Amino acid sequence: MELRHFKAMNKVHDTSGYVTALEAFDSIPQLRELKVLARQRGGIVPGGSVLDIGCGFGLETLRLANEIGPSGMVSGVDISPDFIAEARSRAEQAEAAIDYRVGDAHDLPFAAASFDSVRAERMLIYLKDVSGALAEMKRVLKPGGRLALIEPDFSTNTINIGNRRLMRRIVDHETAVAVEQSWLPGPLAVALSGIGFNDIEIATRVLIFPQELGATYFKSIGVHAQEAGVISGVELTEWQDDIDRLRDKDQVFATIGYFLFTATAP
Repeated sequence: MELRHFKAMNKVHDTSGYVTALEAFDSIPQLRELKVLARQRGGIVPGGSVLDIGCGFGLETLRLANEIGPSGMVSGVDISPDFIAEARSRAEQAEAAIDYRVGDAHDLPFAAASFDSVRAERMLIYLKDVSGALAEMKRVLKPGGRLALIEPDFSTNTINIGNRRLMRRIVDHETAVAVEQSWLPGPLAVALSGIGFNDIEIATRVLIFPQELGATYFKSIGVHAQEAGVISGVELTEWQDDIDRLRDKDQVFATIGYFLFTATAP
């Protein structure tokens, strides 16, 4: 799995590895805390209407459906047809009535003022045109509707490798190629205010990777850096050997900072 492929998931034809990795990432307690807080602050109430943009295969969308209940309306949009197919299958198994559609965050397939709540998670970082996506969120929200966005500061990725200069080179390379917005939380509050959103609140958590997920991910970005000529083969061996030693002792400590933005539509 390569994060840079999230920039165009509609072109990825085998998403099974992404499903497995995203399920592992979803289990991180600090991320779960932010998701709960997003539902609490994001206007998710029984009988309401909510849109999950960049819903993937529906991990959070199913939770939203449970809270909204049968009298409400839950919709999910993702650019990946494979993710949407998996989401529909899971919704059918859970007997959840969710309107899943293949669609683009810059051109949402819904009328204006359709939803009480709109949420997105780890989606804006992969877009070149964040302002266009925010404008679409505002368009489909009802006046006074609630917005909840969960996004990482990708530049805060780190792991407890002793060679900090090598770590910085590898992470900086991955930051440059894997996402379009490597420091999105910085300008996001200003962007929301600039297009008219009110009552903007920010919450944060530092996510701690599970041992295996952290080791696998950071070893893989070392490979990406070596393939791009950013580090040498010798440095890659050092990097991967150090991570393996940490993993063997259950001492991998890899983290990334995440931010929750909630706001009210005008």
